Amino acid sequence: MVSRAARALRGLPLAACLAGALAAPAARAGDAFVDVTRERGIGFVSSNGATGRKYLVETMLAGAAWLDHDGDGWLDLYLVQGHGHPEKALDGPGGPGEPGDVLYRNAAGKRFEDVTARAGVGDRGYGMGAAAGDYDGDGRPDLYVTNYGRNTLYRNRGDGTFEDATERARASGGGWSTSATWVDLDSDGRLDLYVARYLEYDTRKHGACSTKAPGSAEKVPAYCHPHHFEGTPDLVYRNLGDGAFEDVSRRSGVGKAGGWLEGKGLGVVAFDFDSDGDQDVLVANDSVPNHLWRNLGGFRFEDAALEAGFALNAEGAAQAGMGIDRGDVDSDGVLDVYVTNFSRETDTLYVGTGASFLDLTVERGLALATYLPLAFGVRLLDFDLDGDLDLYVANGHILDNAERLHPGEGITSAQPDFLLENDGKGSFRDASRESGAWFARALVGRGVAEGDYDNDGDPDLLVTNVAGPAVLLENRAGDGKSWIGLELRTGPGGGAWHGALVEIEAAGRKVVRVAQTDGSYLSAHDPRVRLGLPAGAGPVTARVRWPGSTSPEAFAGLTPGRYHVLVKGSGAR
Repeated sequence: MVSRAARALRGLPLAACLAGALAAPAARAGDAFVDVTRERGIGFVSSNGATGRKYLVETMLAGAAWLDHDGDGWLDLYLVQGHGHPEKALDGPGGPGEPGDVLYRNAAGKRFEDVTARAGVGDRGYGMGAAAGDYDGDGRPDLYVTNYGRNTLYRNRGDGTFEDATERARASGGGWSTSATWVDLDSDGRLDLYVARYLEYDTRKHGACSTKAPGSAEKVPAYCHPHHFEGTPDLVYRNLGDGAFEDVSRRSGVGKAGGWLEGKGLGVVAFDFDSDGDQDVLVANDSVPNHLWRNLGGFRFEDAALEAGFALNAEGAAQAGMGIDRGDVDSDGVLDVYVTNFSRETDTLYVGTGASFLDLTVERGLALATYLPLAFGVRLLDFDLDGDLDLYVANGHILDNAERLHPGEGITSAQPDFLLENDGKGSFRDASRESGAWFARALVGRGVAEGDYDNDGDPDLLVTNVAGPAVLLENRAGDGKSWIGLELRTGPGGGAWHGALVEIEAAGRKVVRVAQTDGSYLSAHDPRVRLGLPAGAGPVTARVRWPGSTSPEAFAGLTPGRYHVLVKGSGAR
């Protein structure tokens, strides 16, 4: 069968596909994003411990998290590290000689300082991702680090330091955890925890798979396809309110999703898909159908992905789901979902109808740019503050010998990221070539975390790369534009703003955003919501539909050009 994407690309020479997906010009003034990593004091390089044995975990790391850990109003940065010895990763955290995670404190947007030791963090497991959320309701962000092996929960003490609360909280996980989301699943005002997990995989007995390079009888070692392994069920932790969690994975229905044809989760987002007032969970699965866990109440879930049109693409095929994000791309008030996939698959745009999704990847102009690259991290963001959501995607192949195994196809291991600009109606064009020098640089991209680190109102990015540097990208496209920022709070008792819908109407245009820190791949974002406004916009009204509620709360008289704190119950119904 010829896919819709292949039909859309038919007749275009390979060179044209490559130009649209990978090429970029030399540096010039007016770059959309500028690499400021070194000048801001960040010197983090990812370590995957690769020795040629082709352990699959070496290809999948790692993520990052933005959080204001010390409450000074500036976003700090947690970077997840790998491990020097993959074959020992399940035996426990590495020792002092092993690389560890790093926490950078943001010094007023000018410089980042490594405060890992002082803060009491720096997990030394084989790191995958991180999720930030206030699980104990004290107003301070805590941190959950997912690993290949034991996960770690860091509780924020409030004095700039953390304690390892994993054992007390009974949330150590295990197996191969990937992305996670903090979300109030039972509407009790406390954040629960959903952890996606990947494969039943053991570096002590699994290694390389072999394949033949085209035109050669020689067998070449390569990383194994996930079809070689069973999937691992995801984890659902219920917050008990006393500092501990209850593992309700199995009785919730989520814990049954394992085996050869299920599970294999890599990306996760939570939002109220069916607008019934509670939070649902969507999981991007690798090479098996995606999950849409519809919340039935009482920590019971059913997988509604197939009937909702999210399990498979428009061809009826499962794809290699890696990263995931959601947002209203066509400004119709309904959230859409974007999933990144493997090379020669295209990414997939699932456009929401309110009751289901439609795969409109080809129709919205996304097939050409996303066909050849292998994509992981993704963020729907208004990079130019024009009021609509654009796309940033991090690319990089699984195979470190991709050029040898795919000669002449234009498929490489290291790949440039790309920037897809929204036309205001939910269709996209590849703006990478005109957006600056960064989009000419090829790395093996993985995580993308959005955060306004310099508090100037436009979205900056942190991009992670396998066996490469973490890169801080400062936004220049939003300079001088009109904007407004919102920080949601629920007052004493919890962080249950996660998943709130925010709507602002300005100059006759409605803009809808979801307040959450999850999404992308293995990463956590700035908890604040930013919205681009028309030039000269006056005070605006924000309407917030809090999780667990079906009616919005209005906050009037908000001034553009600054961040506002919106506390639940202090507005008008």
